[in-house]
Amino acid sequence: MLTENQIEEAARCLTAARLENKVMAGLPEDCRPRTLEEAYAVQGRFVEMLGWEVGGWFCACTNTRIQEILKLDEPYYARLFSQYILPSPARLEAEAFPPIVLECEFGFRLSRDLPGREAPYKRAEIEAAVASVHPTIEVVAGHLENWPEQNVFSVIADNGTDGALVYGDGVEAWQTIDLVNCAVTLTVDGNVVREGYGANVLGDPMDAFVWLANARSRDGDGLKAGQIHNTGTATDMFWIDRTGRVTVEFSGLGAVHLDVI
Repeated sequence: MLTENQIEEAARCLTAARLENKVMAGLPEDCRPRTLEEAYAVQGRFVEMLGWEVGGWFCACTNTRIQEILKLDEPYYARLFSQYILPSPARLEAEAFPPIVLECEFGFRLSRDLPGREAPYKRAEIEAAVASVHPTIEVVAGHLENWPEQNVFSVIADNGTDGALVYGDGVEAWQTIDLVNCAVTLTVDGNVVREGYGANVLGDPMDAFVWLANARSRDGDGLKAGQIHNTGTATDMFWIDRTGRVTVEFSGLGAVHLDVI
C-alpha cells in the first residue's frame, strides 16, 4: 500500500496539473497507485486538495470497449464537480481543458438520498428513488499524457479523467423508455461520428447505476438526491478537434447540445 507521504505526493502532482491546466507525462514512479484501493486513496486526497464542490458521481469503464482500452474488467467511480455540470445547450472553451474526448451517457437524478449502509441496495429500491433520466455528454479531459495508454489506476487517481458534464432536460416517466435498446447518435458539425445503444452500458444503464449506488454505499456516503449521477458511455469515445458543434440524440430521452469553441 502507498504510504501517506506517497499518496500526498501523487495528489499534489494531480492538483498542480489540474489548477495549471497542464498535461503531465505520468505520476512519479514511486507514488504511482497499483491497486484500486490505492487509486481511490489518491483520488480522495486529490479532491480534498482541490476543495471543489462535488455535484454528483459517475461510473466509468462500463463499456466493454473502454474496459479493453484501459485493461480493467470492472467499472470504477469518480466525482463530478458542481462548477462543471452544465445544462444544455452549453458552451465550453477548448483552451480551458486538455485534449477533449466526448462520451454519450445516461444521467440519473434521484428524488431521495441513497445513503451508505451495510446491505446492498436492491434494484427495485434504486429504481424507486430515480426522479428522472437525462441524456448527457461527458467531456473527458485527462491530465495525464495519452491517458488511455497510462496505467488504469493512475487514470482513476486523476478523478477518472473528468472534465465537464452537459445534461439535457431528461424524462421523469423514464420507466416508459427501453433504456437497453435506446439508440444513441453523436454528431459533430452535422456529421454522425459515433452510434451506440444503452446495452453498451454494462448491458443496461440501470444495472450500471445500481452498481454505482452500491459501490458508493459500500465505500462512502452513498448518493444524494438532486445531484446528477452518470453511468458510462453508450458509444465509443470520440476525440474532438479543438472546436465543434456537438449534438447527441437519445431515442425517447431527447437531445443534448454542446458548442466547443
